[in-house]
Amino acid sequence: MSAPQDEFRAAPPRRAFKAGSMAGHGGVLWVLDVSHPLLLRRVGNGEVAEHVIPGPIRGSGIVGYKIRSLWADESGCWITGPDGIAHCDSAGVVRVLDEAPVLSAALVSGVLAYTTHRYGRDGGAPTPIRLRTIQGSVKEVTVPADVQSIGVEQSGFLVFMRTGVQGTSAALFDRGCWCARVALDGTCTIGTAWPRRYWKTMDVQLVDIGAPLAVSRSSMSAEVLDDNLFPALRIPLSSSFGPWPVVGGPWFAATGSHVASAHRDDRFDVVFNSRAESFAYYRLDRHLTRPAAWAFAPGFPKDLAVLASSGQLWISTTEDLYVSEPDSLGRGGEIELREADQQDLPMPYLPVNPPAEVGDPEVWACRERARLIEENRDLGLIDVEIEGWFPFTTVLVTFQLSELRGVVCARRFGLFNRDGQPALWRGAPTLLGSIHLDIMETGGVRRLRSQSPDAFGRVWV
Repeated sequence: MSAPQDEFRAAPPRRAFKAGSMAGHGGVLWVLDVSHPLLLRRVGNGEVAEHVIPGPIRGSGIVGYKIRSLWADESGCWITGPDGIAHCDSAGVVRVLDEAPVLSAALVSGVLAYTTHRYGRDGGAPTPIRLRTIQGSVKEVTVPADVQSIGVEQSGFLVFMRTGVQGTSAALFDRGCWCARVALDGTCTIGTAWPRRYWKTMDVQLVDIGAPLAVSRSSMSAEVLDDNLFPALRIPLSSSFGPWPVVGGPWFAATGSHVASAHRDDRFDVVFNSRAESFAYYRLDRHLTRPAAWAFAPGFPKDLAVLASSGQLWISTTEDLYVSEPDSLGRGGEIELREADQQDLPMPYLPVNPPAEVGDPEVWACRERARLIEENRDLGLIDVEIEGWFPFTTVLVTFQLSELRGVVCARRFGLFNRDGQPALWRGAPTLLGSIHLDIMETGGVRRLRSQSPDAFGRVWV
């Protein structure tokens, strides 16, 4: 058995490409890895090209947070994020258009509107919005408050802002809401300020449904805005993720139970398995009363793209990449999704190298084991065992609880994330301290007493 193990150990560490941000235009699909700066371009016949974009490996464990966003049009793919703005055309030529970190962005008719991070700027101060084309022309429009998000409509952009209180920054709930329209030529129209009862509306995104719609990820309803961008009509809508302004109308995503509750329809209350949360993705009918088309996928949403030429829906989640059959978008009702395979999107393997602070992964693992033993020896720790090889190395932590005398509890942790970076928390609480908190929050010792031990007599936590 030693020879095959040695061969496996000597093989260069790598991992499979995992789909993150996406964008589609016509028959071209652009897919970015969740953390590596590797962009895939898939054309209508299924051929795939790989393009490296500027920037380092950037991962995030925050659900719903996209480090890099993609925007597609006839010119190719725009990439926005902390590394600025890059553009990749159909020939694979990648150019950096702006190095300033991008906070909010949207693309309409070849014009990218975006705001950049400015250190030290007051939270309620006026914000410049830049309008950029691929030809290089740049216009700057200043709106009178802090831009929270930028949405799109056919003739330009919809901007959601929060102001300060008497010109000073303040807590979020003390910051007034209002909106603005920015046309493609830079003309800016400021809407009517929203009254205080709307100020607690959180994480608002604006999208075009024939009229501007303000969607809050913390609400079970949305506000249709009038010509002055003022709330005029409240409709039932739940969208914890998105919206995605794609061809054919925007898509929204929420847990099936939330969609079922908002529209009083149990068909949406779907659970795939106990391993992962599942979400419903849907598009409203023209009356804005209920979903006209919908799909279900397990895992937390990452992104959504539509290919108009093939009539397909693509969805990336924390679990996998999913795709519908061709021409499925032309039909109403439920759209069946399946896991995308190598024929749908040939996905490469990516090298995984330990960062400089890790050095030799085996030495790092031994140091982590020693640290965990030192920090947790007085909290009931029995042992910390190292298993596997980089980057899939894990530690098996065994411990005892004072409430369960004679019972050995166990839990396994990964030492590295998918990109080879350290994964274990450092600082307070200690590892066993965090395990004790998890036990308290998931049924306590009573739940552990009801669990049967494994073949080695361990109760898994």
